[in-house]
Amino acid sequence: MQDTDKLPLVSIITVVFNDEKNIAKTIESVLSQTYPHIEYIIIDGKSTDRTVQNIENYINKPNTFKHKITKFISEKDEGIYDAMNKGVKFCTGEWCNFMNSGDMFFKNTTIEEIFPLKTYKTSENKLGVIYGDSQLIYDASHSKILYSASQKHKYHHHFIHQSSFTSTTLLRQYPFDTRFKIAADSDFFAKIYHQGFLFEKRDVIIAQFNLNGISANFSYKIFKESCMIGYKYNALFPVWFFSKTIFYILPRLLIRKILPKKFLNTARVYLSKNKI
Repeated sequence: MQDTDKLPLVSIITVVFNDEKNIAKTIESVLSQTYPHIEYIIIDGKSTDRTVQNIENYINKPNTFKHKITKFISEKDEGIYDAMNKGVKFCTGEWCNFMNSGDMFFKNTTIEEIFPLKTYKTSENKLGVIYGDSQLIYDASHSKILYSASQKHKYHHHFIHQSSFTSTTLLRQYPFDTRFKIAADSDFFAKIYHQGFLFEKRDVIIAQFNLNGISANFSYKIFKESCMIGYKYNALFPVWFFSKTIFYILPRLLIRKILPKKFLNTARVYLSKNKI
């Protein structure tokens, strides 16, 4: 039998705004986790649909699931990263995961697989991030596993934030820069990487997500913010990223516009290298 008292407390934060159709599946994904030590924080941006009522339904039936919603607030914010920073302020766990509305854990044993009978001390070994793989959902019939690269990159991370567990201490020390509206998580991970904190890859599929998020589709704003972040650490990064955009990203976007969605989703599944 495992001595569960040695397992770290994990804080899960869900940020949501006007997503009454998807918030329930995210909540149930968290509350049904088999891992024993979880606190669950939901930050709502003052939704005007039935999102708040749907959340309160789970607060009012706490015995239905293994866990309960620990903290819930509904107030206006300045965007997703402002809301994520708010959530961190309520965290008391050693590790933090952001599972925002519409995203889910891959299965109910996911966190248990990430944290076996062992406690990680970031103050001793500078372990800042534990990350894994993810499942990208295109539609009801098409999905694929994105295997996060093991090698580290100086300017951007090879995983989605939903599939990572980050030291709460670091999230407090280096809050998300809200000047970035789409790529503040990339800025955060690059920052702590250059501060010498360690990233540890686990061969576990952590999260399921779709392409509805604000950073899922390429835009000029993503290009601009990515260049701004990379430029902090290498003045030539914008040149490299511009070349990548012209010769790799834009042709892929053009193909997406031309091909029928169903055919495109099938092609994505079978032709992709499955690497983030």
